[in-house]
Amino acid sequence: MHEPKESHGAALKQILRYLQGTLGLGLIFHRASKAELVGYSDSSHNVDADDGRSTTGHVFYLNDCPITWGSQKQETVALSSCEAEFMAATEAAKQAIWLQELLGEVIGKPCKKVTIRIDNKSAIALTKNPVFHGRSKHIHRRYHFIRECVENEKVEVEHVAGSVQRADILTKVLGRIKFKEMRDLIGVKNVSTKDFKLKGENVDLSLSHKTVQSQTSSPQTTYRSHLQTEPSSSPQSD
Repeated sequence: MHEPKESHGAALKQILRYLQGTLGLGLIFHRASKAELVGYSDSSHNVDADDGRSTTGHVFYLNDCPITWGSQKQETVALSSCEAEFMAATEAAKQAIWLQELLGEVIGKPCKKVTIRIDNKSAIALTKNPVFHGRSKHIHRRYHFIRECVENEKVEVEHVAGSVQRADILTKVLGRIKFKEMRDLIGVKNVSTKDFKLKGENVDLSLSHKTVQSQTSSPQTTYRSHLQTEPSSSPQSD
């Protein structure tokens, strides 16, 4: 920032205080027999008083576990909330196609079409029916990418109520109570009290305990590991 002000410093201190007070929060990933991608897309229309641009937010879940999310300001000014939601859905569709291809490479088989949930019925109708020429003729053609994804059955668009729109927290400033409610809704939980295990051992196992275990191992095992790690002392020929 070229000209930082006191308001910027106050915002920075608020972020640091929040991070300090939420060190015990995290995400919990569960094992599942199937891989299902579900995304939530939302936008806040004309919240920036300086340039009038809307903010886009999306979050994607793999088996009800959030794996990727993003928030950014839209490049052009949206003339209506329907247009802002339509542009946000296009950005979410691009992320969905990338995740679909990545997941297919990981599991070794084609992934099913990704479901994107939007809380604006007019935007959903615009993604499925291009007849609304009066509403969409001024929208840049690059944002019509989601129509092609829906026609090719790579993406499916569904409606979700605004009260359970998980991407809402990424688009606007929320009050303290509403922020905590949305934070719990997207899947952020208190993991400080959880007993996590990795390969049968506690993650926070102290090093002294591991040292005791290594000292109580059999001498034969210790001797073999010593031979494997000790460099050869035989002379080398020129």
